[in-house]
Amino acid sequence: MFKNKGDRLEALIQYVYQVLSGSANKDIEVKNKQNIIGKSGVIHNIDVYYQFELNGITHKVIFECKNWNSKVSKEKVLALKSILEDIPNSVGVMVAPKGYQSGANKFAEHHGIKLITGNEESLLAVAIQKRLDVVLPDELVIGEPFYCLMEKGDSGQVTGTYIRNIDANGKPFLILYFSKKEAEESCTNLNSVVRGIDKEHLTILCDIATT
Repeated sequence: MFKNKGDRLEALIQYVYQVLSGSANKDIEVKNKQNIIGKSGVIHNIDVYYQFELNGITHKVIFECKNWNSKVSKEKVLALKSILEDIPNSVGVMVAPKGYQSGANKFAEHHGIKLITGNEESLLAVAIQKRLDVVLPDELVIGEPFYCLMEKGDSGQVTGTYIRNIDANGKPFLILYFSKKEAEESCTNLNSVVRGIDKEHLTILCDIATT
């Protein structure tokens, strides 16, 4: 259980950005309540944090979460800017479900700070949609390790339904193929299309199957 709604929002943002980072095929760990020592020697307690390497440089992403009943003032955005100036190679994101007071958006845009608003359900929907994008592979996904068949609608669009078979006990199971050629041969007489399933797709499909 969370001690307060601020902790709940931080945990939600940690989860959402862990999902988004994972879908980008980057080995990133998104952390909650991370202490970082700035150039000044001051310790900053960061609500949500992750970092990644690019061209030999460590880039840091710093989140400030404000799950308040009122809009966040420009001064709070300025305070985040001060933290970013003390932590090299960092960018800032502020999350406030109730939004921001006049001037905060303009100030944040000028200084490259991203402001996010919206209720917890809409924030969670970002992660859910990303997981759905992974579960429903497009034609660019390479089948490592498998290929499958997905149903096509009357107009030729993919419906999002996997082609399944029925076992001896009457339970449906997903048909997987080791090669694209084998899958293509199986879909010649079916209203279906071949799609690849990589390791990430397979992991999520297994999670869904066991829930």
